[in-house]
Amino acid sequence: MEDRMSHQPPLKSEPESDVFLRISRQIGQVPYLDPPENLLPSVMDAIKRRRYPWWYRLMRWAESPRSLTFSPLQLAGLSSFLVLASFLSAFYILGGMTSKDLPPGPAGVAYVTLTLNMPEAQSVSAVGTFNDWHEKGYEMRRNSSKSAWTLVLQLPAGRYEYAFVLDGQRLIPDPQAEFFADDGFGNQNAVLIVGNHNDKAI
Repeated sequence: MEDRMSHQPPLKSEPESDVFLRISRQIGQVPYLDPPENLLPSVMDAIKRRRYPWWYRLMRWAESPRSLTFSPLQLAGLSSFLVLASFLSAFYILGGMTSKDLPPGPAGVAYVTLTLNMPEAQSVSAVGTFNDWHEKGYEMRRNSSKSAWTLVLQLPAGRYEYAFVLDGQRLIPDPQAEFFADDGFGNQNAVLIVGNHNDKAI
């Protein structure tokens, strides 16, 4: 047994550099495969930030410390705004309001009352170049007799095009407007000219 083992040739060990060379060649022969189509969405779903409920985010915001800084001038501006907002709210609560009921606005700014006699409408909003044609925040209110819709705007002097949105679907120009302009789509918009002393109800 010992004689047989002693006569076997020793095993040849492959040099380390040849091992790495052989492995790199084998890796290079592996065919390239495109990743599956669902790989990226699955990875993004796995790392997507968790969306917490609104009440949890509100609680976290309220718990986080914050510092408030303001100047006396900012405080005076805020006070003026609150007084004006209270004044406007009181008029809206007590009944219909027109531009003549309001105190004078800043220089170069006028109060304008838009009025639409449309008692059958369920909701009316004013849209135009003064609000980039967005309804939100420009909802009109019924007057005390429930026959007309009114909205008071505070606008700088200039030329504006506008229309009314009825029940969130139908768009019509102001039938009481004195001037109209084509909107480029086969319809017309009412034209409002605001001067420094324009207090006329439109």
